[in-house]
Amino acid sequence: MADQSSMSDSSLKRTDTIATDDSSGQSMQDVQPASPAKSSSSTTPKGPEPVSSSAQSRHGTSTSTTGRKRKVPDSVTPNACTNCKRARAKCDGVKPACKRCANRNVRDSCVYEIHAKTAKEQMIREIQRLQRKNEDLEEEKDTLGEKNSWIEQIISSLKEKGQGPEIISRLKRGESYRHIAEWLGRPLITAGGVAVDPHTLSPNTERNITDAIHQYHRRMVEERDPRYWTNVTPEPSFIEHLVNLYLTWIHPAHMLFDEERFMKSFRDCTDVYCSAALVNAICAMSCCLLHDELGDSNDQTAAGIVVIRDKFMEETRSLMRNAEVGKMTAIQTYAVMFLVELSSGRALIGSSHLRLAAESLLSKHTSEQTSESEEIAAWGILTLHTAWSGFTYQKPTAPISTDATPFSNIELQQGQQPWHVYKQLGDPDSENRPSYSILTASEHARLFRIIHETILVYCGSRGRVSARALLDLYERYVDWKELLPSTLRLQEAEPLPHVLFLHIQYHVAIVHLLQPLLQQEHFYHESYESLRSLLIKHARRGLELQDQYSRLYTAHYLSPIQLFCLVHLCDAIIRYEASDHANRNEYIEFCFVSLEQAKIGYTVAGPLQKMFHAALSDYDIPISGEMERHMGASIRIGPEDLLEACTRSSYRQPIAQLLPNMSPRLGQEFIEGYQQLFQGRPSEQATAEATSAARGKQKRLEIGALLNR
Repeated sequence: MADQSSMSDSSLKRTDTIATDDSSGQSMQDVQPASPAKSSSSTTPKGPEPVSSSAQSRHGTSTSTTGRKRKVPDSVTPNACTNCKRARAKCDGVKPACKRCANRNVRDSCVYEIHAKTAKEQMIREIQRLQRKNEDLEEEKDTLGEKNSWIEQIISSLKEKGQGPEIISRLKRGESYRHIAEWLGRPLITAGGVAVDPHTLSPNTERNITDAIHQYHRRMVEERDPRYWTNVTPEPSFIEHLVNLYLTWIHPAHMLFDEERFMKSFRDCTDVYCSAALVNAICAMSCCLLHDELGDSNDQTAAGIVVIRDKFMEETRSLMRNAEVGKMTAIQTYAVMFLVELSSGRALIGSSHLRLAAESLLSKHTSEQTSESEEIAAWGILTLHTAWSGFTYQKPTAPISTDATPFSNIELQQGQQPWHVYKQLGDPDSENRPSYSILTASEHARLFRIIHETILVYCGSRGRVSARALLDLYERYVDWKELLPSTLRLQEAEPLPHVLFLHIQYHVAIVHLLQPLLQQEHFYHESYESLRSLLIKHARRGLELQDQYSRLYTAHYLSPIQLFCLVHLCDAIIRYEASDHANRNEYIEFCFVSLEQAKIGYTVAGPLQKMFHAALSDYDIPISGEMERHMGASIRIGPEDLLEACTRSSYRQPIAQLLPNMSPRLGQEFIEGYQQLFQGRPSEQATAEATSAARGKQKRLEIGALLNR
């Protein structure tokens, strides 16, 4: 200790000497006295520290001085090893041995002890972590107990009739066990007031619920219960009623599947030609035909239809989330979903479903269905896609050539299902008639091959529009009509509804073909009148068939596409037949009243009323208050609603977009070619006129009867 004291005094003296010698030029901040604590940290005496470089430069001395420099470790740790702690020396904290212990050859005794404060903090954190983990485990234990109680509840409900379909539907949609148990509205299964121990139920719950579902499905299949396909309603008779409505009124007009094989699959509960999503979509579409089921006012009926229809569509969308798009039943489901969305006034969404269905035909996987069944479905989907493209003036993306022969591999007389009027559950069976549904679907596809080509010509896909191309198309339309089988020629007093619909679409197609020509400027007056007369004849004949359809089957039981046909035919007559204002008002009222009647089941009829009203305003045709009353709430429909309902704000042809691709003399050239082509040939227009005249002038268009119903 004496040596250490003398060393400390010596150090102080040297430091004081340096400071004194430099007192003339150095501030007090440059004076660095040695710390007694630092000097006592080592047991070995140190030599004199070197003078700082600044002092050496001022005194002109060399860098090698008699002073000694203190060495500080490169790294200092707050937790020193036990050796450095005892020596009160600085430790670099290197493990397994610090530098000081390594230099002294005491590596084995270089041990680090956790600092008491650090150990305490770590212990507190660990205690808190364990407490949280224990709380989580307790909560998980309670949750497992509740979950097993819910599952036991669900299993017991599955074994009972009535709740099974809805439970399975909710499980497929991914609903939690708790939500399903709460929906069931029953108390939890408990033992002595406490939730059942999860360890006694958990290993078997999944197996139990799976067995219950399989048992439920087996019972459905054995009993051929329609509830196998849908969970929206527990009434099997109601499901069958909806399917029958679809097969009576929608399927013959849009043949999207093989009816015979579909019904066999439906009854046998097999998924080759049928699927749960397809059945739910069909039921949703049939809800548009349920208006007579509910004996309330029209507003209440329409509201009820919307609720039921949306439930079926919700079920359909849920099932289609994980559907295999390349499967034929999925493609068919998307096509039916388009019809539902169109009927609901949501064609903007539905159009994507229809396009997906048409495009998926190319990427379709190998199916279990027969080639004949797939061909029927493919032509039905492509025909529907072309029809919608024609009404929205879009280029079809259908993958089949316009030269393809529809139903080339199908026996057109095969499996003809009988047809009879079916409207309400419990209706007495009316007289069965041959449906000719496959034959009608074949002619439907043939007609729309020509319509497809017409769209391509006007869209510019065939180059600049020529009179020759339009004349060829018109001749193809006329030939199609003349070559119709006798069973589809409207020779009966009460034609089948789908046969009437077929002829209505034919006249609408010719109106669409001729209407752009009337906007040409270079016309001889006689030629213009001839062309106008030709267009009006087709429009008038089409409306006669619309009226006949309404008298036979009402404006309720029809395809939503037929509503578009109605407004196009009425628009053509009102726009181009200006001579008879009395008849014009009849046509206007006929259109408004028909749409109002259809609006009960078909929401899209409202936007069509609004569009028709806007067209009359553009034509400067006054609208009476009585006619506006027929519109009801449709008068307040806005542009966004129109876009959602029809993908466009107007149903009319965008003629301004077509004219740049047409010669100014195209209309004149067409009528000249028409007169040469059909001179001396008994045209189908003349036949139509003769038929119409034979019925008598008073029955030319029995709108009065419709308005009084």
